[in-house]
Amino acid sequence: MPDGRAAGRDGAPLAAGGLSIAAGTLRTLGPAAAAAVAAVAGFDAIGVRFDTAAPEPGELRCLRSVLDATGLGVLDVEVVRIAPGDDAEAAKRLCGWGAEIGARFLLVVSDDPDRGRTVARFAETGRIAAEHGMRAVLEFMRFTSVRTLSDAVGVVAAAGAPGAGVLVDALHLARCGDEPGALAAVAPELLPYVQLCDARAVGPSDAELAFEARHARLMPGDGQLPLGALLQAVPADAAMSVEVLSDDGDARPGIDVARRAIEAVGRLLGQSWRGPSDGAVPAPAGAAVALEPMEVDRWT
Repeated sequence: MPDGRAAGRDGAPLAAGGLSIAAGTLRTLGPAAAAAVAAVAGFDAIGVRFDTAAPEPGELRCLRSVLDATGLGVLDVEVVRIAPGDDAEAAKRLCGWGAEIGARFLLVVSDDPDRGRTVARFAETGRIAAEHGMRAVLEFMRFTSVRTLSDAVGVVAAAGAPGAGVLVDALHLARCGDEPGALAAVAPELLPYVQLCDARAVGPSDAELAFEARHARLMPGDGQLPLGALLQAVPADAAMSVEVLSDDGDARPGIDVARRAIEAVGRLLGQSWRGPSDGAVPAPAGAAVALEPMEVDRWT
């Protein structure tokens, strides 16, 4: 792990499997700028969201330049959305872009009420991901067709895709009515990483669940979710991704959001965050100067 990256007071990594900041946490920034911010803050990796739209010309090259200059990795790319009438080629395109930047996981959700079709499409998506050196993970959410942990485990098992897994998001686990102890029944190899955020213990109405997930999450430790128990329940080598989609965060400079996120994880784990010894990040190809901590948001 690069020096100064996601380390506690004893110099040990905060997360054995690596600490990432999800694309949604820095959604006001482009991928290259988000990567620069993440590196300055001290993360090991980032998540990148492409959906199905092609990246802008040069976008992947600029992102690759930041990744190469900083040693930052890409934990996941998102999102393949299974749905009636969906684009059968979307997974191939997304995996191609993900492979270019060295992504480890492909995030998949399903809005298809036909379970058989969800299983078949996830099996095919998992195969495509494996061909590109990635693993497909299925995320469950109470407001999608794969609503619960048990739903997701069942789909992944039925699909039999190589290396596929289940993505556990702290908020979605709580809102589907499960406790962290439910993960004990899941094979560890199906749980490669976990998404962290916080929220009120009592959730909103069903009609407001999607809004909460996309606009009103809290930083770890700022709510009442059982995050400590969750981290005890996931495999010790699982990666962590801080996913805090928040209108409040959108209004703040990205570097402030990233620093708050990594400090929150440090507190959650009972460690103090040790930031990078050097605050500057080399500029992407085409940028004139190095990216200083408080200037990163100016580069897009």
